[in-house]
Amino acid sequence: MTILLAPALLYFSNSILFNSLFTRLPAIQEAMAIDKTMLGLALLSAPVGTFLALPLSGRITDRLTPRVTAVTMLPICAVLAPLITILPFAGFAFCFFLYGFFRTIFDVSANMISAGIEQRSGKKVLARSHGFWSVGLLVGSLASGFLADRGVSPFAQQSIAAILVLVACAAAFRVMPKEMRKEKPAERRPAYVLPDRTILMICVMVFGLCIVEGAIYDWGTFFLREVVKADPATTGILYATFTIGMGATRMAGDKLRDLFGPVLLVRSSALLVALGIVLLVVSPGFATAGMALAALALFTLGCGIALAFPLAVSTTISLGKGQASENLAALALTLMISTIGVPPLLGFIAQHISLSAAFVVLLPFVAVSFLMAPVADGRRVRLWSARAKTGQAKAN
Repeated sequence: MTILLAPALLYFSNSILFNSLFTRLPAIQEAMAIDKTMLGLALLSAPVGTFLALPLSGRITDRLTPRVTAVTMLPICAVLAPLITILPFAGFAFCFFLYGFFRTIFDVSANMISAGIEQRSGKKVLARSHGFWSVGLLVGSLASGFLADRGVSPFAQQSIAAILVLVACAAAFRVMPKEMRKEKPAERRPAYVLPDRTILMICVMVFGLCIVEGAIYDWGTFFLREVVKADPATTGILYATFTIGMGATRMAGDKLRDLFGPVLLVRSSALLVALGIVLLVVSPGFATAGMALAALALFTLGCGIALAFPLAVSTTISLGKGQASENLAALALTLMISTIGVPPLLGFIAQHISLSAAFVVLLPFVAVSFLMAPVADGRRVRLWSARAKTGQAKAN
């Protein structure tokens, strides 16, 4: 457990900061007096920050070492988070842009810390490291519901979360393995590390699962408040079931990787996510059991989403060519570009059709993740060839 302490502190505190912000979006939206379409556009500023940060993230992490990078970037995010809750629309979008910029560099460094622990110790810790993110989501959602129900402002809540981040980063820096050394950068490196075919296929594989995770973060609270008709405290409890499912699965994820292999895990994840979306959408139709069904749906979604990104990271590190930091940056870049239009699109659907429809449109993408599962084992997926051969066999 000692080797997990540093990533546990970093992932946990980062999650608290993130969740405290997103669970209070309804209150922040109300304060800015904007609709869901405008909020979706404002949320788009964070992926823009991510896009601009990615050409720097690998270089900064290699030059400063993951240890120093992580405990520098996360506190910057902590300072920005309270400002996001009190500024008008333009300030919200700008600070959200900066939040996405610095958090992207932190994410690369945090994954490099966990990957380095695996390489040095020979023990799989990546899924469990991400598990502490889910533990932070659980604690944050429960605390957020409690504080919102008692009228605590989003600014005060984010300020508390920011103090927690600063303390956690100081502690993590002290216990972080010091054998990480500064890497000599390549003489000439391109601004953007373009993904090769392997990384592109990994992104296609997890795309459907990742956009559902983003939809839960962006619009899950709105769905529970407006469609399920849950009060703030109940919303926090219901949201916690999502984080419980995610956290429990991630804590067991390293053992699951050894027992079942990545292909079966990706396919199981896609099936659970599809089931969770269906249960969530139909839950408001059950008057007495609606809350319980929504809780089950969110728990199922948490279990299904849990291993998507850890599997993408581990597959990238094991199959990617060149420096691991650049491969991770290329992975993040490709996922960001592929998902950049999702928040405003879902916001538009939620505003003009319904929140339920915003989740239903994600199902075909989840099906693609199921079909692309062999990529996690380094195999090629030839859907067209398989269909052609089947048609030939029937013709003969």
